[in-house]
Amino acid sequence: MECDWDELVDSIVYKLQHQLPRTASEVDTIRHLANVPKLCDLFRSWLQRLPNVRASGENKSNQFRTRGNDMFKASTPEYHVVVEAYSKAIFAAPGGSRALALGHANRAAALMRLRRYREAFDDCQLALDGDYPADSRLKVLFRQAECAERLGEPVKLGPIVEGIVRIATGKALQKAEQRRLEAWRAMYDAADRDCTVEEDENATTLVPCEEAVLKEQEAPAVGRYVVAAEAIKANDTVARETAVSFVPVYDPESSSTLPSFDCQKCAKVNVVPFPCPTCGRACYCSTRCRVAHRPVHRFECFGYQKHLWYQIGIAHLGLRCFLDGFGTIAGEMAKATDASVCYQRVLEATREEDNPFSHYGRVLRLVTNFDKMDPDDRMRYTLAGLMLTIYLQECTPFAEAVKDYTMSPTELLVCCGAFITRHIGQLVCNGHAISELRLALPSKGQFYNLNDSLLLAGTLHLCLKSSRVFTAIFPRISMFNHSCDPNIRNHFERATLTVHATRPIGAGGEVFNCYGPHYRLMAAAERKMLLRAQYCFECGCERCREGDATFEQRFNMIRCPACRREYSKELNLEELPTVCVYCSAEIPSEWLSQILDLDPDDRRDETRNFQRAESAYNYGKQILIHSNQTRAIALRHILECFTRIATCKGLAHSNALNQLALEYALLMRERFGHMSLEFLTGCFYLLDVWAMFCYYGDDEPEQQAEERTVLKQFRQALAMIGADNRGQILDYMQRYKIIDGESMAECIETMEQTA
Repeated sequence: MECDWDELVDSIVYKLQHQLPRTASEVDTIRHLANVPKLCDLFRSWLQRLPNVRASGENKSNQFRTRGNDMFKASTPEYHVVVEAYSKAIFAAPGGSRALALGHANRAAALMRLRRYREAFDDCQLALDGDYPADSRLKVLFRQAECAERLGEPVKLGPIVEGIVRIATGKALQKAEQRRLEAWRAMYDAADRDCTVEEDENATTLVPCEEAVLKEQEAPAVGRYVVAAEAIKANDTVARETAVSFVPVYDPESSSTLPSFDCQKCAKVNVVPFPCPTCGRACYCSTRCRVAHRPVHRFECFGYQKHLWYQIGIAHLGLRCFLDGFGTIAGEMAKATDASVCYQRVLEATREEDNPFSHYGRVLRLVTNFDKMDPDDRMRYTLAGLMLTIYLQECTPFAEAVKDYTMSPTELLVCCGAFITRHIGQLVCNGHAISELRLALPSKGQFYNLNDSLLLAGTLHLCLKSSRVFTAIFPRISMFNHSCDPNIRNHFERATLTVHATRPIGAGGEVFNCYGPHYRLMAAAERKMLLRAQYCFECGCERCREGDATFEQRFNMIRCPACRREYSKELNLEELPTVCVYCSAEIPSEWLSQILDLDPDDRRDETRNFQRAESAYNYGKQILIHSNQTRAIALRHILECFTRIATCKGLAHSNALNQLALEYALLMRERFGHMSLEFLTGCFYLLDVWAMFCYYGDDEPEQQAEERTVLKQFRQALAMIGADNRGQILDYMQRYKIIDGESMAECIETMEQTA
């Protein structure tokens, strides 16, 4: 690629500095830039030069499929790894190709071994709809019929039976095949044709909740804010809202152009991927979701082929907002002749929460802070809005969709660019990160039992990691102002955000969210700097007004071994050793280096290595005191290196490791609170040690009172994650006797009350 987006924009910003007045509207700024000589042509040329990220031809897909075939035929196949290989073959296959059909058919066979019949059924259908070899279609039809039977959906058998019969007219079936065919025909004949088959197993059911009554108010100093109309108790539901729009978060450190296996329609994570066959990059959990998202994806497909969305970051969500909401404002745009008049008319109509444009209108109400932000940043966002409008007109079917509009192409460019630019500005200060637990790819380690989706003992901490999976916009909840000590917590169930009170909120009391800078996570000066840079305001919350020093005094305390005096200092691991602020003696750091230099893959003399690490850590505890965050880093590294082998070789350090895992969970609870993903994932090491005790038949140590408390709080924290991941963790806990059936029922009841 000749030039990435950031490099291109930097070169333009340098040339056009100070050309956008702070008070200019989005329409005026887009109109101004669209008239800059050759700028639009530059963007057109740049878009057309972007290379395709998917290799042409079928060779790469065939390589992945051959790898999957070899693993499938192994004496003890790891079907999860086989499914991953076939999935990569599907991503690499050109749309409509023989390789694509073969990839789907082969993956169906592996999925059936894992009892994933829903996805296997869809795979069979895609193979049959594609260029699958005619002489092999019979076996795919038999697979699909078995899936329908296993799913208990005989009404789906009709077309499958007809397909088998058509092939059987020219190719005699074996006796066993004939018997199965007759059985399926009987099932179909007995099926209730009026019964609607519920295909959407991926739909999530939210526990009904009574939301608090809230009021929106406005004040000159802080703008719009939200208060409780009635008193809200701790843990009560404050609000619930489904995202108007969301897009995937792309990992900037990943060298792969493959997306994460998360659904762009329903926001389910860790799915068996069904990518768009054209771009091979937009990911869905089923053909149902893929078809449902087509009205939006058809305008983004070209961008996926060029890896454009990875390059432009939050601007992708700006475009998605416009595409999701376009249908609600299309009538206004169709009859308008002037972009400025149309844009202003729509904004005037969205001044109140209840407006003609529904949820999209609520998005349009949000602030942009364009008048407060750095002029160069505003220029960058506006250039992104202009480029994306050119992209829509030149690279997608959008021009065909608006061909009968009254506005000229130039005015349409200005009008669409204004809306997209507005959304980009809104999302910079109103976007929400949806965090979930992401599964590691099966090829990264042996995590699963061979024939099911249950995790092996000791692998929970390796397999599930907290990650930002989507960026989304929730316009109602975005009205909550910031506090470094918020009175709410967020719980995501796919694309739905439920907000709970963390403490009582009196009638008339303001509802405060945290925009990221939290008093437990950073010092006041750093919090203020970050809030000023991204959100353009000076934080005046109680913690900032009082100069709260929790971060320094609880999470960065050091005791000098020489003078025994205690002080606060945030350590930089790259600038060790450091010296005491009182006596100037060097603070020992060799113990920390000894721990951080441990190699998790080194399996030589594990017992002795652990004893050394434990000794070093116990020494370091006397220096990094209280809940020091650097000590937590060292402790986590020890657990990463030794948890999986806790008892598998009869190591003597198992009980000691249990205590270290408990200490780490307590450190995470102290810093982040027990209703947090940090505490939840911090408990994984403890659960893994307990699971290893169970698996290897060792005498499990009797749980201490603190351990029982942590386990109870962990059950409550499970409400922070989606039902899919929650179910997998509960299955793990029950399999390895961390909880029994009765405790499982109590756990589910607790989560329903919490969530």
